[in-house]
Amino acid sequence: MPERLEGKVAIVTGAASGIGRTTAIRFAAEGAKVVAADRNRPGAEQTVATISAAGGEAALAQMDTSKADQVEAMVELAVTQFGKLDILINAAAILIVTPPIAEHSERDWDMMMAVNLKGVFLCCKYGIRAMLKGGGGSIVNIASGSGIQGTGRSTAYGVTKAGVIHLTTMASEQYTPQGIRVNTVSPGPVDTPQFRGSAQSTAVFEENRTKHPMARLAQPDEITNALLFLASDEASYVSGQNLIVDGGQIAGAVY
Repeated sequence: MPERLEGKVAIVTGAASGIGRTTAIRFAAEGAKVVAADRNRPGAEQTVATISAAGGEAALAQMDTSKADQVEAMVELAVTQFGKLDILINAAAILIVTPPIAEHSERDWDMMMAVNLKGVFLCCKYGIRAMLKGGGGSIVNIASGSGIQGTGRSTAYGVTKAGVIHLTTMASEQYTPQGIRVNTVSPGPVDTPQFRGSAQSTAVFEENRTKHPMARLAQPDEITNALLFLASDEASYVSGQNLIVDGGQIAGAVY
């Protein structure tokens, strides 16, 4: 059976850990040449090493998604080294636990806006330019259930993720006619280093687990499965959609 991404070139941001790392490794296993991008160089190097050890092809881009010149260089690396850009997965994000709005710091707001929303905008901007030259592509942005439902421990994080969802619909409306599909995946709680760090204690982590309809958190590969579908040609007629992958959490919420 041929790999689902055979002949494709993909950029995965946030590839040093969590969903980004799992996705970069899985995409390479499915035949893609992958640019693993992250500010965390040691983590991204480990991702690239894992791909290489399995016989895949990968390049490292140490970069900050909130910096336009670094995003442009990341896209240029993909095109220069692998010849084109077919897939862009925007997984890079930061989550800072914040108090309610009246006590919310401007610094934390600005940091999350810069990475989580501006960063996705910049990656889409430069990624789309490369895809237009190559005849099309697929972009999948990672949002969050907190971008749909007004809950969570970080106001700015939820607002940025709501922005990512709407940015996706805007990009889809503008570029689907030109052969670029743009979609979003909105995960619920996922067992990643970032989520465990934001939980801040074992008790809070366990509370999230036990209150979930499935009595567990998602594993990163369960989100990667959705990203793989939307990135691949299997989703050739899917654009402008927000796929919620949360184990029924939002559907089961009591209002």
